[in-house]
Formats: sequence, C-alpha cells, structure tokens
Amino acid sequence: MVRLDWQQNSIKFLSVLLAFILWIYANNEQNPVKEKILNVNLERTGLVQNFLITGGMPESVKVKVLGNNNQLANLTPGDIKAVVDIPEGVTGEILLPVQVSAPAGLRLAQVTPEEVRLSIDLLVEKEIPVVVSLRGAPAQGYTALTPVCHPGTVIASGPGKVVNEIIQATAVVEIPPAVRDIEQNYPVNVGNSSVSLNPSMVHVVIPIVSAVSSKIVPVQIQLTGVPANGYTIKGSVAEPVSVQIFGPAEALSEISGINTEPVDIHGIDKNLAKDVGLIMPPGVTNFQPGRVKVQVEVVKKESPVQPPPGNSGEPSPQKP
Repeated sequence: MVRLDWQQNSIKFLSVLLAFILWIYANNEQNPVKEKILNVNLERTGLVQNFLITGGMPESVKVKVLGNNNQLANLTPGDIKAVVDIPEGVTGEILLPVQVSAPAGLRLAQVTPEEVRLSIDLLVEKEIPVVVSLRGAPAQGYTALTPVCHPGTVIASGPGKVVNEIIQATAVVEIPPAVRDIEQNYPVNVGNSSVSLNPSMVHVVIPIVSAVSSKIVPVQIQLTGVPANGYTIKGSVAEPVSVQIFGPAEALSEISGINTEPVDIHGIDKNLAKDVGLIMPPGVTNFQPGRVKVQVEVVKKESPVQPPPGNSGEPSPQKP
C-alpha cells in the first residue's frame, strides 16, 4: 500500500516538474532573454564640504543588462543607478569601483568602466591682485595712462593645487580709438576654468590724454651776408611773429624760439620781402604755420659831417 502511494506521488512530482520545464521552455520561446546597453549617469556620494573632484569623473557609464522582452521594453537609464562612493577626507588620486543597481528580475552583465580613478583636492580661497592688460591704442595723437582698477583684488576659489600657484587675475581691455577717458566694467580671469573669482567683474578707468603738447614761441630771423656798399639793415620782422609748435612736453620746455631758414641779404640795396620756411627744433613733431614772411628794411648809411673848409675846429689865435 505504501509502495503504491510512493509510486503515485512520484508520478505526480514528475508531472509537475515536466509541466514546469515545459512552461519555462515555452516562455523562453515566446519571451527569450535579451540584452540591452544603456548610458547611465554616474553619481557620487560621500564627498564632504570643502573637497572637490578635479578630474577622472565621467558623466556616465555603459551598463549591459539581461532580461526578457517584457522587462527590457520600457527600461530607461533612469531605472538604473550607478554610484561612486568617495571616502571622507581623502585627497590625491584614488581608484574606486562603480556600484550599479538594477530593477528586480534583471541581471547585470557588464559595467564599463567598472572602476574610475578620481583626483580629489581640497577647496581653498586666496586673495590675488588684479592686473589690467591693455590692447590696442587710442586715437592718433592720444595716449593711455596707467589704468585704475576697483577693486584691486579678488578672491580666487578652487582646487588648492591650482589656486596656490596663481599670482594674479587679469582684466583684458580692448582700447578703441578714443579721445577721452574709458570707464567700464570688465570680467577678470586666471586662465583656469576650475577657479572661480569673486567678484568676477571689476571697474576700470583708463585716462586718455593728448600725446603731444603745444607751445607758442617767437620766430627768430636768420640773415646771412651783408647789403650793398653804403647800405645797412635798419631792421627785420617776421609775419607772423610767433608760431605754435607741437611735441612732448619735456622737449618743448627747452625751446624758447624757432629759427627761420637763412635769408640771404648779400648785396641788397632795397627792402626785401620773402617767404621762408622754419627749421624744426629737436623734439618738435610739427608746427603751424609752416612758413613765414620775412621783411627786411634796408637804408643808406648816413655820410659823416665834414667841417667847413679852413676850419679845423680849433679856436683861432687872438690878435694882440
């Protein structure tokens, strides 16, 4: 009796097992196992305040999962979580595993990369001076003086390895062909995107002044030669009597007059009027007008007064 029950139970068990195998076979035939590759955003945990990742952290990892059609049909990257857990207080390079979790029923086949090598640094702040870099030039005849920057310093924040080597921030100013002061806000940078500056803008004033000074000086007439025999020069005058000279203030301060080109009066016996040029003194860049009219007055020499004949000019002796 017992033997018969065992045989019947065995038959029932084999029937159930066979049915289960047939169900799995049929299910696999109708809904086979497939794979799907997803780009999953890589997150990080454990990074404490004043520490930051300076390199090696990819934005995403590739995850290959296995499942049937029903499981994979609506699977999105957001359904899978990829995390790197960063130890507290660690700096420098560190190799860490990528931890991936997927919905129940799916099997993780591959994660690329499985590990990441991160660079961790301490966040530091440092006060650095601002230097204004001028490019271009103002209008012709003008020059830019030393710029004034406010504030003169900014706070640089970023990885200690980078910030500790920074000595200054730069504000680049493109100078237009200006004839008056330039006043504007300009961005500052240190040439490294991992460093932030506070403030990020500075107010710059660039004085624009005339590059040349001017001065009114008298015209000095230069005469060469001598007039005809019996004639002499009574005087000479230039028209205009003074001209405006241009040049650096230092050079103009040494100049008290400007000479004409030599005016030849050799053998003249009457008044002379002549347009002549001016000789540019050292340091002068220009003068106005460029020519003057010189007038020279010539007169006859006066003849000496002769005493009357027989009169020597001495008193005659008195008769006794």
